[in-house]
Amino acid sequence: MSSRPVADPVSRARSIHDKRPFNRAIFFTLVHYLCGIAVLTCGVILFVHPAPMTMVKPLVASVIAFAVTWLISFLRRRSARCPLCKGSPLLDSGAAKHAKAYRLRPFNHGTTAVLGILFLNRFRCMYCGTPYDLQKPSSVERRKERSSR
Repeated sequence: MSSRPVADPVSRARSIHDKRPFNRAIFFTLVHYLCGIAVLTCGVILFVHPAPMTMVKPLVASVIAFAVTWLISFLRRRSARCPLCKGSPLLDSGAAKHAKAYRLRPFNHGTTAVLGILFLNRFRCMYCGTPYDLQKPSSVERRKERSSR
């Protein structure tokens, strides 16, 4: 028998050196989701309101904002890349998923990663299966912290 412990099947989360593309992508995706809520709200009020002509301009404005924020969030999510495999983990494509990739059932893998970053600051790349933690300092930041002590 070996005295070495068995390796933990759960791998440790890696840090990300440059978090800015992920932060920008999450911000614009959140704005896009909020614009979607605005479109739904204006649509419901349009049908319920006794004078529906007053709700047409806000509905048109929210639909335009929804379309513009979709385009911006799409481009930002596409530009956020996994440091290991260089895939775009925030945007689902037709590529094969890793065995450790997971998703919340009504959503796809990309939306699950966006929600994971939004609420937990963690995500797992759907292409290479590597877990990432956006709160964990990168090795460069840790070296700077050690040298300043």
